[in-house]
Amino acid sequence: MTRRWLFFGFLGLAFYLAFLIATAPAVWVSWAMVRASRGIVSIDRPAGTIWRGRGELVIHIVSSPPQRLGAARWVINPLWLIAGQLRTHAAVHGPGTEVRADLGLGYRRIILSDVAASFPAQLVGVLYSPAALAGPAGQVHVSAKRFTLGSRTVSGSAVVQWQQAASSLSSVRPLGDYRLYLDGHGSSAALRLQTIGGSLMVNGQGIWQLVSGQIRFSGMARPAADAAALEPILRMFGPDRGGGRRDFDIAANLATF
Repeated sequence: MTRRWLFFGFLGLAFYLAFLIATAPAVWVSWAMVRASRGIVSIDRPAGTIWRGRGELVIHIVSSPPQRLGAARWVINPLWLIAGQLRTHAAVHGPGTEVRADLGLGYRRIILSDVAASFPAQLVGVLYSPAALAGPAGQVHVSAKRFTLGSRTVSGSAVVQWQQAASSLSSVRPLGDYRLYLDGHGSSAALRLQTIGGSLMVNGQGIWQLVSGQIRFSGMARPAADAAALEPILRMFGPDRGGGRRDFDIAANLATF
């Protein structure tokens, strides 16, 4: 009799725990995002459950007001937890912002699949303070079929396109349209930049080393039109090599998690 009561007791406890997990509130997702991003990303007014929820995606940056990107929705497949991975389909819709992606979280790695994102270029300056000095404007589009980023490795490819690019450093608007290709190969990723069209031509290539976080990028900038108006921004690339051409070599650091 005692064993039977213990069996039913454990069975009841298992069903109760399953009920709690199945009905866990969406606020847990916001809490997890705040913890994982160290307070940078949160979900305001979360509703639903952790498995299927909605809210408003907010970016918090020191010395900058919160950036409300728009309405966010997510669906998490609990079956992937068995494989030790959290996988979710997420979408964000807001003014100038459209994001759709499948996101997988494993141990010290992020797996992005079927990414289609579009957002204002000003957001880059909010997320990466050095870029804010250039006052970027225009629209950024990001696409990736599958891209995996770990603490020391990267694989897959992604394309970033900056359309109607503009900067507070230049009166020429727009400067042009640009496309950056990123191809991951283990401990490093190759970078290639090309100009699709516009007044300012910028092309180059480089490499991102995941272990050190160092980025080395070299290329060429020159005016295709509006040479006199572009001169102030061209000077930032280096001395004139003739015909307005500037060669540049950039070293920066972009650490992962």
